[in-house]
Amino acid sequence: MTEPMVFSPQMGDVYGMMMVCAALFVLLVWLAIRLNKNKHPDPRRRVLMPMLSYFMALLALMAFLGSFWSLFKYPTLEITKTQMIIDGVANPLPTQANVRLENYESSGLGPSTRVLLVQTKDRKTWAFPDDRYPVNEIMQHLRPEKQ
Repeated sequence: MTEPMVFSPQMGDVYGMMMVCAALFVLLVWLAIRLNKNKHPDPRRRVLMPMLSYFMALLALMAFLGSFWSLFKYPTLEITKTQMIIDGVANPLPTQANVRLENYESSGLGPSTRVLLVQTKDRKTWAFPDDRYPVNEIMQHLRPEKQ
């Protein structure tokens, strides 16, 4: 019996974004506290600079939380001889009619994207984008060669 193939999403860019946003948040909060202690003679500057720094810190926090939320969007896929296990839920291998690879053209400046769509027995469709998963390799394991 062969070993099951495990496909985990590539999330390095998301982790990098989270680290940058967390560092930026801490830096901006520190700057806001520091600017709040500033005794400048102009009262507008005394209020405006910490307020802008707090606002930018809030934006960095929202970007961090958005990146953190996207960590839960991409499941781990495991393929054995008879089953496809998605996030610990076992499903039988889908038929060839329920597996398709689609190209989505970009309407903007970004490149087009390929997405592997897999429909399970419970009629739930899973999408595996090619920037996170090796879709060609997954496709080979889901559609075995004819013998």
